[in-house]
Amino acid sequence: MALILGSLAGGLIGHLAAPSYRDQRLAHISAELRGVPGDYLLAIGDSHVALWHGRELCGLPLVNAGLQGATTADTEALLARLSLPHRPRAIILAVGTNDANRKRFREPPEAVIRFQQAFRALLRQVVGRSDLVLVATLPRIEASQDAVFSAQVAAAIAGTAEGACRKEASCRVADRFGHAIPRMDGLHLADYERAYRDIAPAICDAITGDVTAGPPPRQNVGAGRP
Repeated sequence: MALILGSLAGGLIGHLAAPSYRDQRLAHISAELRGVPGDYLLAIGDSHVALWHGRELCGLPLVNAGLQGATTADTEALLARLSLPHRPRAIILAVGTNDANRKRFREPPEAVIRFQQAFRALLRQVVGRSDLVLVATLPRIEASQDAVFSAQVAAAIAGTAEGACRKEASCRVADRFGHAIPRMDGLHLADYERAYRDIAPAICDAITGDVTAGPPPRQNVGAGRP
């Protein structure tokens, strides 16, 4: 009996001590960041980042800090725990889809307000950690996912994110992200390599301008350009 109880206790302790998916991702991302010798790009967000397997963009190494299933608040919490060896040349941000999950709210206004608060905190972090931020708009959610994800909430969230980004001199909006790319399940894109390749000019041109002429050109409400 003692051996059985000891075995069960050991198994339980081992289970409790096992690192979670998020802890594993944090350790992996941190190790990758420590291995970056010079300039790099950082991509953070939910599955729309995590499922992107690119290792380079704009001629720079890319560190993927995507977290599958992450809400905007989850992404902000992950970024807060990351120790960046030095400032990335740019941060690519894709969040909001999981905030539109119907399990997370009762009424649409509740979801939008919660996202607005979380996105504001996240945007403060990314703006403070890089001179350039690129916000990828939410890919369209197909009708097959309506029982789980609210397209109405997703649209409102996308508008909120775009509006907040355009108020920041260093933030750009990558419009129509993945718009023409088929979905593999009604939610995720079938080709993330293509999706990010399509929006690459929005960030590569700004990075090039940053190298040759000081701060990146303004692209927000204050600058009078979309």
